[in-house]
Amino acid sequence: ARDPFRFPESWALTLAALGLSILPVLLLYLISVWWFLPQVPWALMLALGLGELVFWPLANVVIYAYQGFERMGRSARMMLTPVLARLAAALGLLLAVVRGDVGDRLVLWGGLYAAASLAAAAYAHYRVARDLGRPRWPGRRELIGHIRAGVPFSLLGGAGKLYLDADKFLLARLAGLETAGIYSAGYRFVDLAFLPLYALIAAAVPRLFRAGANGTAHSLRAALPLLGPALSYAAAAGLGLFLAAPLIPRLLGDSYEGAVPVVRWLAWLPLVTFPRLLMQSALVTGDRQAFGVITLSMGATVNIGVNIWWIPLWRWQGAVVATYLAEVIMIVIIIALRRLMQNSDKCTA
Repeated sequence: ARDPFRFPESWALTLAALGLSILPVLLLYLISVWWFLPQVPWALMLALGLGELVFWPLANVVIYAYQGFERMGRSARMMLTPVLARLAAALGLLLAVVRGDVGDRLVLWGGLYAAASLAAAAYAHYRVARDLGRPRWPGRRELIGHIRAGVPFSLLGGAGKLYLDADKFLLARLAGLETAGIYSAGYRFVDLAFLPLYALIAAAVPRLFRAGANGTAHSLRAALPLLGPALSYAAAAGLGLFLAAPLIPRLLGDSYEGAVPVVRWLAWLPLVTFPRLLMQSALVTGDRQAFGVITLSMGATVNIGVNIWWIPLWRWQGAVVATYLAEVIMIVIIIALRRLMQNSDKCTA
């Protein structure tokens, strides 16, 4: 995004770093399968591992190549490539079952799944080479620097995943699977309301990276115009979720009646979360990835700690309040870090 002419080198470094990370992850997966799931066919687990841990990341990384050039339409279509390939695999399995010439259906599905992921990855890289250019290897020293720069992004992704999913598995552990299922079902409807907000940030990220080349203050200034429209949408979406929540049992069945209050409690989460997402994006695109990691890690820690305390007392209501509390605390942390950066810049000047 900052220098399109560097794409061939950046693309080569990305593929090399991805290849180096895929191998140990695949090895860890195979050891885990051998240890924990000895009764599952080995051919199935190997095929699923190749499809999910090798071929899918190779197809998925193409999305960001197009995003860097702000070709969001092509990026979105590349997101659909693995989905359509897997749909074709599922239809192939269905055809084989209907014809009746299938031995082990699970093993067949694993093979079709891996083949579909491989086909998606091959097509995606063909498109990149045609549209954006081929990779050009710059050297081992550049690869080491590239991996070092990527570590904060990896930690950021891990902390974000932990923050988003901690309440679900803690509810399952501390309040039972039924409560966790109702909470997760309600949360999925709120996730749908987040999609336009995530799309807005994804579309803005290349411009934020360009602005962030001059410092976090510039990336934050570039991000601020998004705040008003996004908050207006989040408020409207929250109101819509609150009013439409009673329709959930009609969509999912009477057993999901308990998801109605969950959606109503969580309806305002996009409104509370987006300022944090936007400020966090400004930190990351302004080369302050470590501050983003600190923010999300502290948010995850608060979320987990409060969930362990409040879920036994108030069940899913405790999880909801813990989520809102963690979001507010992360906003406070980002503001404090921002002031710390400003004071540091003044002292340096």
